[in-house]
Order: sequence, then structure tokens, then C-alpha cells
Amino acid sequence: FYEPEAGEQAFDNVLERLAYIEELGFDWVSVSEHHYSARILSPSPIVMAAYLAAHLSRLKIAVLGPIMPLNNPVRVAEELAMLDNLTKGRLVVGMLRGTTNEYLVYGVKPEEARERTSEGMELVLKAWTEPYPFGWEGRHYQYRTISAWPRPMQQPIPPTYSLGTSRESCEFAARHRLGLGVSFGPFDAMSTVTRYYREQCALHDWEPTPEQIIYRASILVADSDADAQVGLRLREQQA
Repeated sequence: FYEPEAGEQAFDNVLERLAYIEELGFDWVSVSEHHYSARILSPSPIVMAAYLAAHLSRLKIAVLGPIMPLNNPVRVAEELAMLDNLTKGRLVVGMLRGTTNEYLVYGVKPEEARERTSEGMELVLKAWTEPYPFGWEGRHYQYRTISAWPRPMQQPIPPTYSLGTSRESCEFAARHRLGLGVSFGPFDAMSTVTRYYREQCALHDWEPTPEQIIYRASILVADSDADAQVGLRLREQQA
């Protein structure tokens, strides 16, 4: 049921909207990875980010993907490093596990997804920071020799976030001194997650900055609070 004209218009609308966002003075725009989705046409966030970076001059481009279990981590490391150079250091990186519906498109076993995510993220970070060629013999990935080229423009790594609300995501981020990104959850639940993340950071003898904790949520903009409440009720009825 895909309509090429509608798809073309959707991509044009994205660029038009983000040009306005840049004009308004926003700091970031984010793209993410989704598959077989009529709502989000971005199976390759790196391709989308490169396209946006070529048309926007100031906005940072946050690639909140790739979904690690679906991708070759060495290629992810190379392409993100390349993108960091092409954007002249405007790249922000988020890596995540994704959801079961995404795994089914690529034939990934859901029970392996968490392990693949952790190992893949470890490999990306090492590919960015290890100064010499190295081998990798993991449970899910094996490479005789890895030497990522180019290296990220932002040294030692671009601003990088572990995305997720699980204890494992918090622990991974704390262990590697990465930021944490949480999304679309109730404030009290997100408070519990970020508190646990801060506790884990303290166990590793460091404290995250405010910029290292990001919260993504839907925002409704209206002329007044009353109009916003009306708009919210309409959206809830439509949902």
C-alpha cells in the first residue's frame, strides 16, 4: 500500500520542518531506526542523518539508533565516525536494543537481543578508541582484525548515549561513562531509572552532567494552557 508520492511528500516535509527548527534556535534534531513502519520512514538513520546534515548548517544530528542487534557493529563504528567527520563534529550517538517487531524483520532471535546489544556497543566503543588493529572473539561477533577508519572527529568519541530504561542499560552507560537516554515514560518511572543510573555512575567514581541525561517525550504546542488541554483530549480520543 506504499504510495511513492506520499513518501516523497513526507521526506520533503521533514526537511522543511527541520529548517524552521534550526531557524528557531533548537540544538538537536534526532533520527532513529525503524522497519516496516508506515508511521516512521527511516530504516537507515545514518543515511537520513547524512541527508539532513547536508541541508542544515548548525543543528546537531542525533542518530538515536542504530538498533544494535540488527547491524554489523564494525560497520556502525565506521559509518558513524565518517558521519562525524562529514558533519564537522555535529554528531550525537545513541545505541539501543530495539523491540521485538524490529527483530522479526531481520530474523534476530529476541532472546539474544540484549547480549548482542551489549557486545555490539562494546565493540563500537573499542573500534573508536583502540589505537592499533585488534581482534575480537565474542559470543556473537568474531573478527580477525579490526581497524576502524576514519576515526571520529570528536575525540575520543562523539557524545554517546545508551538508550533504554532497563537496569542493564543504566549499568552499561555508567560503566563506560556514557550518557543515558530515556523515552516516553511517566515522570515517576523515569525518575527511578535515572536515579539508578546516577547511583551506578557513583559506583564507578564519576558523576554525569545534566547534558548526559536526555528525556524524549511528545510535546503539544498551543497558544494557551487551555488550548493545549483541549488538543490533548482530542488526541486521546483519536488514539
